[in-house]
Parts: sequence; structure tokens; C-alpha cells
Amino acid sequence: MKNLLSVLFSIVLAFTIGSPAFAAKESDILEALKMIEKTNSEIDKKIEKAVKKADELQEEYLYEVRKIEEGDTVVKLNKEIGKVQSDLSKAKNDAKKEEKYYEKLLKLQSKLAKEEAKIANKMFEIQQEIDAISGQIMSGEKDSKKLEGKIEKLQEKLDKKEEKYKEKTDKYIKELEKVIDDIYKETFKMSAETIDKAAKKGVIAECSWQLVRFADRWVWIDPVRVVKMG
Repeated sequence: MKNLLSVLFSIVLAFTIGSPAFAAKESDILEALKMIEKTNSEIDKKIEKAVKKADELQEEYLYEVRKIEEGDTVVKLNKEIGKVQSDLSKAKNDAKKEEKYYEKLLKLQSKLAKEEAKIANKMFEIQQEIDAISGQIMSGEKDSKKLEGKIEKLQEKLDKKEEKYKEKTDKYIKELEKVIDDIYKETFKMSAETIDKAAKKGVIAECSWQLVRFADRWVWIDPVRVVKMG
């Protein structure tokens, strides 16, 4: 919509010079064009704000999923490592700082390796225990009900991760859909009101749908487009 006002008003002038009757409507048309341009500018700002919010929701969701998959400690260590790596790349001309950051990086990487190994071993032990108990049950071990109770408790430990994942996903989808629904309704109302007001001033306009990305979704949003003047 950049320069819409100046371009369209120039067209109006070109076709209405010498026509007193139509010239009387020029101020109304100019006012309508200003109104449309203002509405589109406001819609653009609201879309930009909603897109930013959607991206923040997605970033937060992915972070939470990583915490579930890797554990809080692993995620935090990876974040620290990323910062130190950035600091290290900026300290290439300072040998003392470079050495300091390099030593810090090695320590963090060592902690990360230990933490990842600990998580992997824990999950492996749980799975091994489940397999062992399952084998006992299959072989006809006595007191199978007691063994089944144990395996259920162990399986619950593995299922908790899946439950947390679903909980975070449901929350993300609900919040993202609200952002999209709110911006859709708000911009549609703004467009409809502007189209109605512009029509009363002799400018016929309509919704001009454009595809906008909100995190992992694409949605049609509706700025205003001029169709006919006078």
C-alpha cells in the first residue's frame, strides 16, 4: 500500500479535471483513500505483532520439548556452551580471553558429556529392567502378578515423558490458535468497517487476502484493496 494515496489521487485528478460535479467528490475520495491506507498500516502492525508472538510461542514450545527429551541440565549446558562459543569467536585477537573461554568451553563440554551419559544409562537401565521382568513373566515365573506390578511402575517412568510432551504440545497448539483466531477476527472487522465507510464516500473496496505465516501455520489475512472510485 506504499504510495497508494498519491498514485490513486493522481488518477482521480487526471480523470476529473474540468468536471465540477465530480470534483466536489474529490475530498470524500481523498478521505476514503487516507482511511484505507491508515487501516492497512494498522493491520500490518497488528499482523507483525501477532507473527512475533506466534514465533515466541513456537520457540518456547521447542525449548520445553528439548528439556523433556534431554533434561533441564543438558538444555542449560547447551545454552551456556553456545554463549561461550560466541564469546570465543569474538576474542580471536585477545589471546588471554581466548584461552579463558576455551578452558571454560572444555569444562562445559565435559559436564555435558557426563550428563548425557547419565541420562542414557538411566533410560537403558529402566528398559533393561523391564525386559528382564518381561522375560521372567514369559518363562512362567511364580508370582507373576507381583512381577506385572513392577513392570507397570517401570513403564510409567517411560510414559511420563510422553505425557509431558503431549501436555506441552496441547498448550502450544491452544495458545497459537488463539493468537491466529484473534488477529483474524480483529483484522477482518477492521477491513469490513473501512470498506463500509469508504463506500459511503464513493470508493468501492474489498478484502485483499494475503497469506501470512504464524510459527508453523499459514493463514489468510485481509487488508483492504481499492476496486473502484466514484
